[in-house]
Amino acid sequence: MRASVRRVTGCSVQHSNPARLGGPIKKPLFTALIAAALAGAGIGAPAAAAASVHTVCETGCDYSTIQAAVNAAAAGDTIQISGALAVSGTTTVNKDVTVTGSDEATVAQTGTAITFLMSGAGSTLSNLTITSDAPVAREFVQVGAADVTVSDNVIYGPAQPLPMSSWVGNRGIVTQGSIGGFALTGNTMHTLRSGAYLNPNGTGTIADNTLYNTKGDFLIDNANFEFINNRSGDEAQPSEWGFVVFGNTAPDRYPSMAALSAANNFMTAWDQRDGETFVAPRSAEECKKDGWKTLSPGFSNQGQCIRFVNTGR
Repeated sequence: MRASVRRVTGCSVQHSNPARLGGPIKKPLFTALIAAALAGAGIGAPAAAAASVHTVCETGCDYSTIQAAVNAAAAGDTIQISGALAVSGTTTVNKDVTVTGSDEATVAQTGTAITFLMSGAGSTLSNLTITSDAPVAREFVQVGAADVTVSDNVIYGPAQPLPMSSWVGNRGIVTQGSIGGFALTGNTMHTLRSGAYLNPNGTGTIADNTLYNTKGDFLIDNANFEFINNRSGDEAQPSEWGFVVFGNTAPDRYPSMAALSAANNFMTAWDQRDGETFVAPRSAEECKKDGWKTLSPGFSNQGQCIRFVNTGR
């Protein structure tokens, strides 16, 4: 039997036995086969568009408002803020973009609105100082999407006269219910009615934040976040409470105030479900003059209290 022999003529491929292959392969089909092979190898595919940086400042940048920069940005882009910027109203970050600061960037709210609404899944807010020109009963940042990151910001309100119970209800962070993958890391929050109000069933990680001078640093309304290595800040301006676990919180969430406090540099903790409190001494002076009798965990004597300050045990 004679072996079949292929002949290449122009752009058609023919076979000495066309009946076996159903006839010659025409040019359009041949071209399509080659294109498919190249695409499978990643050859000839269009390159992904490079992420862009959109600058924002009072004058001389791409944009003079953060919202305009967000509106113009595509997913993966960065909005970079520099200098002092006044805003009146809410900036809605509804895309997977990073809003970040450089050159001592400060965003000051002059209206009566939430300053940032993070409604874009995967969005990031970082490296900003965020404040307001007057106390406003709003949060500075509201988180309403999955996998949002808020990191390395300084968030604070204007000074208000004591007692804290009379303070306007400004808050650093508020999470909407049932968000997932939230990361709140490395921020400093102070001089606020509350640092973070955490609505039901939110999950994620809250770590390495410093808080002081609030009525409650973390208000846990049946949320389910992991708290790691957070700490109290300025001892001269302590918060009334580090953690407040609301009475509606599920029993299996934060069952031990001692454990919650120990995981966060012995921040104070109050469980409103059963009244359990944990108020660890922060200095040996707090143990003296019968101060050890007022603290929780309970101490047998002053020496035991001071040892706890020195060793954490």
